[in-house]
Parts: sequence; structure tokens; C-alpha cells
Amino acid sequence: MKPIDSNKQQFSPPAPSLCSGVLLVDKPSGMTSHDVVAVIRKESGISRVGHGGTLDPMATGLLPILLGSSTKLADQLQGWDKSYRFDVIFGVSTDTGDAEGNIISSIPLPQRLTQDLLNETLKSFVGTIHQKPPMYSAIKRDGVPLYKLARKGIEVEREARPITLHSLVLEEFFSPKATFNVRCSKGTYVRVLAEDIGHAMEIPAHVSRLIRTQYGHFSLEKDGRVLSEIISAIRSGDLSSFLLPPESLFPEIPTVRILDQYLSGIQKGGNILGFQVYMLEGLFNFSETIRISDRRGKCLALGQSLVSSESFSIMPKGLPVAKVVKRVGV
Repeated sequence: MKPIDSNKQQFSPPAPSLCSGVLLVDKPSGMTSHDVVAVIRKESGISRVGHGGTLDPMATGLLPILLGSSTKLADQLQGWDKSYRFDVIFGVSTDTGDAEGNIISSIPLPQRLTQDLLNETLKSFVGTIHQKPPMYSAIKRDGVPLYKLARKGIEVEREARPITLHSLVLEEFFSPKATFNVRCSKGTYVRVLAEDIGHAMEIPAHVSRLIRTQYGHFSLEKDGRVLSEIISAIRSGDLSSFLLPPESLFPEIPTVRILDQYLSGIQKGGNILGFQVYMLEGLFNFSETIRISDRRGKCLALGQSLVSSESFSIMPKGLPVAKVVKRVGV
């Protein structure tokens, strides 16, 4: 990606109505997730910008960027499943588990490394397994990211954590490189997965390419946008062509729509009473997460139901239906 010289560009900042939402960036290789946040913050003039899930600098693919009050939803995204396509080089391992690290071991590839052996090995990885986080990660120990300790040659004990691999498929194999597709739970480190696949066959391995192809219900092919195109849209005052509303993050959760005259109360938090409700969409039980929207469906907040949708029609309209948990509207 070519450097972006914002000093040569003059543009108007986005209108306030466009300052909350989601950008689905196809992150270029060589940038950290925080680099992408910094570029969008600088170019747009929007102070509140965050991302929904870290990608390694080497990695590319789908990176949700949250703007304005939508940054409050970042923790809601952390639990989503993700999918990756990744290349593994067998016979060589590195200290970081990827192609950016220093080689720490190398062996001639054994003849037993075949497509059949790989497919058989993958079977033991599907389902819930335990994975030890790598030293080169953003996990903190006593407030210090592990990768900073690793750069000083310090290694600390890490506890293995449960993760779930919903699927793990060998796409192609041309020795020494294999391409895999994985759909996995939060907390999965693909670099460690590649090393563990190698360890299971007693062959060193590392990731040479990593692409996040899906994030929750979003896909790179359908939803991802090149960063340079987003920057061009910002500079031309057309950010809205790329910006998704907050409700796009939760297309399937039940919704309570509020009458217009009571919308100002949403900003103050508290409870939503039955007579303030315009309509319900979807079914929900007591204490479920729901979306709170205006009459037209624009998401204003996430809430917690205080009744079930089934009992709403027979309850006294002066009783609370839901409470506001997190305001996300502009």
C-alpha cells in the first residue's frame, strides 16, 4: 500500500450523522490493526475509532473498524467465530511462528509427509482443544505485552486455553507448502495451530500467509473494502458509501422499537416502559440481549429484556420492558 499523504488533501469532516458505524476493512499486510485505526482517525477527523479484533501485521483480511459511539460495541464482537485461510511451510520453524520471525529449526522433509497424512492429522484438531498462547502476542503479563518480553529474550509460562475449531480443511498441498481453511472460536492463534499440526507429525512448521476470510456473519469476499478506497471516500466526502450502521452487527437479535416522543430518554439510560414501545420484532425471553431502535429501525442501544416477548401483550403498559445497557446511537 502506498503511503497516504494527508497534508496534500483537503476535505470536510464527516457529518455528525455519519460518525457512528462500522467499516469492514480488508487490512493490508505490513500494517498493525492499530495502524489502520490511526490512519482512519487522522483522515476522517473522528476521534473515537477502534477495531473489533487484532490481526498480525503480516496478516491480511477482514478487520472491523468501529467509529464514534459504535466503539462501545467492540467487546460484543470479541466472541464471534472467525475463519482464516492460511499457508503453512513444513520443515522450518521460526521464533514467531510466521514468516517474519527468525528460523530456529530446519529439517529435510520426510517422505511420509503426504496429503493423506495431513488429512489424518487434522482430524484430531477439530472440536474443543487446548492451545497455549504464543510469546509473540498482545496478551499481558503484569501489564506488559508478551511480545515485548519475547523481544528481550524473556519467556514466561502461559496457561493453555480451550478453543474450538469448528472445521479445519486441507485445501491443497504442494510440498513443502500446504493451504488450510479453518473456522474457529475466539482466542485461536493460527500461528500456534500451524506449529501444533507440525508437532503432531514431528515436523517443524510456520505460517507463511494468513487471511481472515470471515468475521461473524461478515465475509471478506462480500463485505471487505480496500483501505485505500475507504481513504479516497473519506477525502471525497463519501464515507457513507462504506459505513455500515451499528445494527448491521446484530441482524438477528430481537428488537424493541420506541415511539419517537420517548427517544430522548434512551440517551439517559434507565428502563423502557411498555407504553413507550412502538413494536416488537422477534421473540425473546427474560434477561436476553435485545436491540433498542427508533420506529424506523435505527439502532440506538443494546438492552436487556425485563419481560418475555410473549408476556408483553398482557402486561400493564406502565411496567418496564427493558433496560438500556449500552447506548450506541449518535
